[in-house]
Amino acid sequence: MSETYEALNTPVMRQFTEIKDSFPDSILFFRMGDFYEMFMEDAKEAALILDITLTKRQNQIPMAGIPYHAAEGYIARLIQAGKKVVVCEQTKSEDPKAKIMSREVVRIISPGTVIEDNLLGSYQNNYLSFLHLEKNHIFLAFADVSTADLLYFYIAKEETEKIKDTIQRFSPREVIYEENTLSFIPEEELKKKISLTPLRPEFLPDKKVGGLEVVVHVLDAYLKYNYRKQEFKFKAPKLIDETDFLGLDEKTIEHLELLENPNNKQHTLFSLLNHCRTATGKRFLRQRILYPSRNPEKLRHHWERILLLSQFKKERIKIAEALEEFIDIERVLTRFRGGKASPRDFRGIEKSIESYLSIKQLLDGVGYGFSSLSNQIEAYRLRLKERLYEGELPVFLGNSPFLKLGYSSEYDKAHEAKEKGKDWIIELEEREKQKSGLSSLKIRYNKILGYFIEISRVQAKEAPAHFLKKQTLVTGERFTTPELEDKERMILEADQIIEGIEKTEFEELVKNTLQLSNEFLGMAEEVASLDYHISLTICKEENGWVQPEIREDGRLLLNEGKHPVVEAFLPIGERFVPNSLDLDPKGEAIAVLTGPNMAGKSTFMRQVALIQILFQMGSFLPAKSASLSLVDRIFTRIGSGDNLTSGESTFFVEMKETAYILNQFTENSLILFDEVGRGTSTYDGLSIAWSILEFLCEKFPKPKVIFATHYHELTELSKENGIFNLFLDTYEKEDKILFLKKVKKGKSKQSFGIYVAKLAGLPESVTNRAKELLTGLESKKKEIRIKREEPSLFPNLNEISNLDEGSQSNMKEIITELKKIDINLIPPMEALRILEELSQRAKQK
Repeated sequence: MSETYEALNTPVMRQFTEIKDSFPDSILFFRMGDFYEMFMEDAKEAALILDITLTKRQNQIPMAGIPYHAAEGYIARLIQAGKKVVVCEQTKSEDPKAKIMSREVVRIISPGTVIEDNLLGSYQNNYLSFLHLEKNHIFLAFADVSTADLLYFYIAKEETEKIKDTIQRFSPREVIYEENTLSFIPEEELKKKISLTPLRPEFLPDKKVGGLEVVVHVLDAYLKYNYRKQEFKFKAPKLIDETDFLGLDEKTIEHLELLENPNNKQHTLFSLLNHCRTATGKRFLRQRILYPSRNPEKLRHHWERILLLSQFKKERIKIAEALEEFIDIERVLTRFRGGKASPRDFRGIEKSIESYLSIKQLLDGVGYGFSSLSNQIEAYRLRLKERLYEGELPVFLGNSPFLKLGYSSEYDKAHEAKEKGKDWIIELEEREKQKSGLSSLKIRYNKILGYFIEISRVQAKEAPAHFLKKQTLVTGERFTTPELEDKERMILEADQIIEGIEKTEFEELVKNTLQLSNEFLGMAEEVASLDYHISLTICKEENGWVQPEIREDGRLLLNEGKHPVVEAFLPIGERFVPNSLDLDPKGEAIAVLTGPNMAGKSTFMRQVALIQILFQMGSFLPAKSASLSLVDRIFTRIGSGDNLTSGESTFFVEMKETAYILNQFTENSLILFDEVGRGTSTYDGLSIAWSILEFLCEKFPKPKVIFATHYHELTELSKENGIFNLFLDTYEKEDKILFLKKVKKGKSKQSFGIYVAKLAGLPESVTNRAKELLTGLESKKKEIRIKREEPSLFPNLNEISNLDEGSQSNMKEIITELKKIDINLIPPMEALRILEELSQRAKQK
């Protein structure tokens, strides 16, 4: 028998392995005294993540441990790493002869089911996702356990990209999947430390139900499994109908830096708009950015609210201050359901109700509709006011007072005994000493006898009759009295009485709070909406944004628009150059945008998209004026990178993203293409870019498109129906170039790549040689054009009429082939070679 087997074959290790076998995908925190111990592979994995010492039990079994009182911090790090943690506590054994303590799992903590503040972001949603395949459709659910939100999509299973894109957009921390749905989870998400949880058969409903009922049952069952004895309840499931919202795929969200900027966390649309004072408001804002509306009535409602709040700045400032007192009620309610309530939460709820009442009074004065509190909430508020201790409430019951005096006579007496017990004893001692005249009389305390009166042996004979002997010592006698016993009982029982009364009231308040969940959630929703409107109002006021007009003809008409984020963070003294744009699906809908690098092409494209998003969020806009139509999707193809782990090159990624756009867009879409085709050879790239533009202009009505490119040859397509040219203007003087960042109609003269290379610091010898090569290539190109235009170079069809039939056929073939060549599409040296070759063939014929 091996030493490892012997080490495992002990009562404790058998207990550990038996429990661990039920949770193979989790790290088991096994309570042993004051520590949570981990063993075997769990210990190795945890030691690496937590940077704790890896030791061995009985010199054989890998072991690592953490103090139980510091567990939350360690759990947070494991959850951040995408791990699940099973907490196993010691319990009293029902068998008095048992050699080891009983242990039971009290909680399973997974990334998608956390509710503790220290494990959650301050305002970001924390989603648990579930994919359920039924016939030809996927039910794709996203549950935020911390806020009780349950959203779901109903998507045809063949729309694989849409399913993957939706998962990427929500970025769930954990996904419950069936075997037949694993292929729908995007690999990119797996790299983001997503926690994958296979569906256990016991989570499925017993009776035959379908669709949404299965989804809700599985999520409920999973939460009951994780939280054991606690009950959770989601809000009513909400179907997300994507026809109600402006569609933004994950790449577009990333390219436009709506929520995150890899270079600067503040330089995002969210950061710019976020003047919210509440966590619920911040979540509301984040959701509006990701899901702008396509309902014109909702946009008008937002604008009305903003206009109203703009008129009452003083009231708005007071409202914003009141919002500071409003806590994250959604998450508090969830913690209550999960057995994580804190006494201090009630002070937060009390302040939130008072804040709501103050806000309502202010809003009623300016004509902004805000709901009244229900009678039940008002009664609840009065109960808190009457009963809660007026000072700072404790984090845990028993640390400091929870209830105010006057709650009950029993509670008051217990508090008096706790606070004044020592004074009582001192007063009693002084009184008995004076009445008896015994100078050696002292009242003392020890854990065995409790309180007692001690008198020296000499004076013990003179003890009063009401003194009851308790103990005889060599040095004296110990007594008690009915009054001392009564005081002792009151003092020693005070903590127990206080704890019992406070625990009962605390549990009643938790129960009462949860009974009012719907009312509290309604309050939170109204506060979030108000917070959102105040944020947008502040943006309007501080930046001078204007109210747009809604069009119904599909047109996008922007007068002197600005990039909201870039303008906000310009260095002091710099001014943002505004630009205008007119895209008409029934006219000029597709803009080919040329201009040098650094001239502002990407900024211009992004600002158009951001303005469209702001428009459909119901915000005012950074422009002189704007008249916009609602769009159904915004697509972007900006920048690219290798996906090395999947063996995908930069160009392949670029083409995948382009294919996705070309297969998804509609006439109501807004598309931004930036340098498509630059990842391959000139011929291939130019041909692809050209054909994409032709494909887009075949549609009627056309999508609204900005196609930024360095292929100047593409400007020739402006002759096509619906395509027109825009360029970023420059000013040249004495070999110096100034980027004016002004968008104009027409095409740029050149790309100024060598000048940009010089600015970037390339050696002068390199840039000078580049100029020489460019001059040579341009002269060759000019020579080609001249040769091609020479009428004597090639005979026309009239001049070959005297040739025999076979020669005529050959000559016609050559001329036809020659006419197909567009010099603008071929690098100069290659074009010259082709022309000379055909010229020789023509002369030989």
